[in-house]
Amino acid sequence: FFFCTMGKFKVVVAGPKGTGKTIISNFLGGINNSGNNAEQLLVTNKYEPTAGVRILELELKLSGLTYSQDCNIEIWDSSGDQKYEGCWRAIMADADGVVLVYNPDAPSQDEQLLDWFDFFVKKNGLKDEQCMIFAHRSADSNERFRPPPLFSRVSAALTGPQSGADVKSLFENFLNELFTLKQRK
Repeated sequence: FFFCTMGKFKVVVAGPKGTGKTIISNFLGGINNSGNNAEQLLVTNKYEPTAGVRILELELKLSGLTYSQDCNIEIWDSSGDQKYEGCWRAIMADADGVVLVYNPDAPSQDEQLLDWFDFFVKKNGLKDEQCMIFAHRSADSNERFRPPPLFSRVSAALTGPQSGADVKSLFENFLNELFTLKQRK
Protein backbone atom coordinates (compact mmCIF):
# COMPACT_ATOMS: atom_id res chain seq x y z
CA PHE A 1 0.00 0.00 0.00
CA PHE A 2 1.06 3.57 -0.73
CA PHE A 3 0.77 5.74 2.36
CA CYS A 4 0.17 9.42 1.82
CA THR A 5 -0.23 12.45 4.08
CA MET A 6 -3.35 13.94 2.48
CA GLY A 7 -5.57 12.58 5.23
CA LYS A 8 -7.64 15.62 6.25
CA PHE A 9 -11.04 16.29 4.76
CA LYS A 10 -13.66 18.96 5.26
CA VAL A 11 -17.17 17.92 4.24
CA VAL A 12 -20.03 20.41 4.46
CA VAL A 13 -23.56 19.06 5.05
CA ALA A 14 -26.11 21.51 3.62
CA GLY A 15 -29.71 21.72 2.44
CA PRO A 16 -33.09 23.19 3.33
CA LYS A 17 -33.95 23.52 7.01
CA GLY A 18 -35.69 20.67 8.77
CA THR A 19 -34.50 17.93 6.39
CA GLY A 20 -32.38 15.82 8.76
CA LYS A 21 -28.88 17.25 8.18
CA THR A 22 -28.06 17.06 11.89
CA ILE A 23 -29.38 13.49 12.20
CA ILE A 24 -27.14 12.40 9.31
CA SER A 25 -24.16 14.46 10.53
CA ASN A 26 -24.43 13.01 14.04
CA PHE A 27 -24.65 9.49 12.65
CA LEU A 28 -21.66 9.94 10.34
CA GLY A 29 -19.71 11.59 13.17
CA GLY A 30 -20.36 8.65 15.49
CA ILE A 31 -22.96 10.36 17.67
CA ASN A 32 -25.88 7.94 17.80
CA ASN A 33 -28.33 7.56 20.64
CA SER A 34 -30.66 5.04 19.03
CA GLY A 35 -30.24 2.41 21.73
CA ASN A 36 -28.89 -1.02 20.88
CA ASN A 37 -28.81 -0.64 17.11
CA ALA A 38 -25.69 1.29 16.11
CA GLU A 39 -26.69 1.03 12.45
CA GLN A 40 -29.93 2.94 12.92
CA LEU A 41 -30.23 6.68 12.31
CA LEU A 42 -31.73 8.42 15.31
CA VAL A 43 -35.01 10.12 14.51
CA THR A 44 -36.52 12.48 17.04
CA ASN A 45 -39.90 14.16 17.11
CA LYS A 46 -38.32 17.32 18.49
CA TYR A 47 -36.91 19.62 15.83
CA GLU A 48 -33.95 21.68 17.04
CA PRO A 49 -32.62 23.94 14.28
CA THR A 50 -28.86 24.32 13.95
CA ALA A 51 -27.63 27.83 14.72
CA GLY A 52 -25.09 28.68 12.01
CA VAL A 53 -22.85 25.61 11.89
CA ARG A 54 -21.68 22.70 14.07
CA ILE A 55 -18.35 20.99 13.43
CA LEU A 56 -17.94 17.29 14.19
CA GLU A 57 -14.60 15.55 13.94
CA LEU A 58 -13.84 11.88 13.44
CA GLU A 59 -10.97 9.64 12.47
CA LEU A 60 -11.48 7.04 9.78
CA LYS A 61 -9.21 4.65 7.92
CA LEU A 62 -9.72 4.84 4.17
CA SER A 63 -8.39 2.07 1.94
CA GLY A 64 -8.22 1.74 -1.81
CA LEU A 65 -6.24 -0.27 -4.32
CA THR A 66 -3.11 1.83 -3.92
CA TYR A 67 -3.45 3.42 -0.49
CA SER A 68 -4.34 2.97 3.15
CA GLN A 69 -4.74 6.20 5.04
CA ASP A 70 -5.85 7.32 8.47
CA CYS A 71 -7.96 10.40 7.86
CA ASN A 72 -9.23 13.24 10.00
CA ILE A 73 -12.70 14.18 8.83
CA GLU A 74 -14.44 17.45 9.70
CA ILE A 75 -18.19 17.35 9.14
CA TRP A 76 -19.60 20.88 8.99
CA ASP A 77 -23.33 20.58 9.78
CA SER A 78 -24.64 23.88 8.42
CA SER A 79 -27.98 25.46 9.13
CA GLY A 80 -30.47 25.51 6.29
CA ASP A 81 -32.06 28.68 7.59
CA GLN A 82 -31.72 31.51 5.06
CA LYS A 83 -30.85 33.94 7.86
CA TYR A 84 -27.39 32.31 7.94
CA GLU A 85 -26.80 32.65 4.19
CA GLY A 86 -24.20 35.33 4.85
CA CYS A 87 -22.04 32.71 6.62
CA TRP A 88 -22.23 30.02 3.91
CA ARG A 89 -19.29 31.30 1.85
CA ALA A 90 -17.06 31.17 4.94
CA ILE A 91 -18.39 27.71 5.83
CA MET A 92 -17.45 26.50 2.34
CA ALA A 93 -13.85 27.78 2.55
CA ASP A 94 -11.44 24.91 1.82
CA ALA A 95 -14.25 22.32 1.62
CA ASP A 96 -13.29 19.05 -0.07
CA GLY A 97 -16.87 17.91 -0.56
CA VAL A 98 -20.55 18.59 0.07
CA VAL A 99 -23.36 16.34 1.24
CA LEU A 100 -26.73 17.82 0.31
CA VAL A 101 -29.73 16.61 2.32
CA TYR A 102 -33.33 17.19 1.31
CA ASN A 103 -36.80 15.74 1.86
CA PRO A 104 -37.95 13.94 -1.32
CA ASP A 105 -41.56 14.05 -0.09
CA ALA A 106 -41.65 17.87 -0.04
CA PRO A 107 -42.43 18.83 -3.67
CA SER A 108 -40.70 22.24 -3.57
CA GLN A 109 -37.43 20.76 -2.35
CA ASP A 110 -36.54 19.19 -5.72
CA GLU A 111 -36.32 22.73 -7.10
CA GLN A 112 -34.62 24.07 -3.97
CA LEU A 113 -32.01 21.32 -4.27
CA LEU A 114 -30.85 22.84 -7.56
CA ASP A 115 -30.26 26.19 -5.80
CA TRP A 116 -28.32 24.50 -3.00
CA PHE A 117 -26.24 22.57 -5.52
CA ASP A 118 -25.52 25.72 -7.50
CA PHE A 119 -24.36 27.65 -4.44
CA PHE A 120 -22.54 24.97 -2.45
CA VAL A 121 -20.99 23.02 -5.33
CA LYS A 122 -20.81 25.01 -8.58
CA LYS A 123 -20.14 28.50 -7.18
CA ASN A 124 -17.39 27.07 -4.98
CA GLY A 125 -15.59 25.40 -7.86
CA LEU A 126 -16.34 21.82 -6.82
CA LYS A 127 -16.96 19.00 -9.30
CA ASP A 128 -20.08 16.82 -9.37
CA GLU A 129 -17.96 13.99 -7.92
CA GLN A 130 -17.36 16.14 -4.84
CA CYS A 131 -21.06 16.13 -4.01
CA MET A 132 -23.35 13.47 -2.59
CA ILE A 133 -27.10 13.77 -2.11
CA PHE A 134 -29.12 12.12 0.65
CA ALA A 135 -32.88 12.17 0.11
CA HIS A 136 -33.85 11.80 3.77
CA ARG A 137 -37.19 10.57 5.07
CA SER A 138 -37.89 10.67 8.79
CA ALA A 139 -39.87 7.43 8.49
CA ASP A 140 -39.04 4.29 6.52
CA SER A 141 -40.96 3.95 3.29
CA ASN A 142 -41.26 1.40 0.51
CA GLU A 143 -41.90 4.19 -1.98
CA ARG A 144 -39.42 4.27 -4.85
CA PHE A 145 -36.87 7.04 -4.99
CA ARG A 146 -35.52 8.69 -8.09
CA PRO A 147 -33.12 11.64 -7.72
CA PRO A 148 -34.02 14.76 -9.68
CA PRO A 149 -32.86 14.23 -13.30
CA LEU A 150 -30.41 17.15 -13.25
CA PHE A 151 -28.28 15.24 -10.76
CA SER A 152 -27.54 12.15 -12.84
CA ARG A 153 -23.75 12.59 -12.33
CA VAL A 154 -24.00 12.99 -8.55
CA SER A 155 -24.16 10.06 -6.11
CA ALA A 156 -27.61 10.01 -4.52
CA ALA A 157 -29.32 7.73 -2.03
CA LEU A 158 -32.54 7.48 -0.07
CA THR A 159 -32.03 7.48 3.70
CA GLY A 160 -34.31 6.75 6.62
CA PRO A 161 -34.21 5.33 10.16
CA GLN A 162 -33.19 1.81 9.07
CA SER A 163 -30.57 2.79 6.47
CA GLY A 164 -27.62 3.47 8.78
CA ALA A 165 -25.28 0.79 7.39
CA ASP A 166 -25.94 1.99 3.83
CA VAL A 167 -25.34 5.63 4.81
CA LYS A 168 -21.98 4.80 6.39
CA SER A 169 -20.89 2.71 3.42
CA LEU A 170 -21.96 5.39 0.92
CA PHE A 171 -20.17 8.08 2.94
CA GLU A 172 -16.95 6.03 3.09
CA ASN A 173 -17.14 5.49 -0.70
CA PHE A 174 -17.64 9.24 -1.11
CA LEU A 175 -14.58 9.95 1.07
CA ASN A 176 -12.53 7.47 -0.99
CA GLU A 177 -13.57 9.37 -4.13
CA LEU A 178 -12.53 12.66 -2.48
CA PHE A 179 -9.20 11.07 -1.53
CA THR A 180 -8.61 9.96 -5.12
CA LEU A 181 -9.47 13.45 -6.43
CA LYS A 182 -7.11 15.01 -3.88
CA GLN A 183 -4.27 12.70 -4.98
CA ARG A 184 -4.68 13.84 -8.59
CA LYS A 185 -4.16 17.52 -7.69
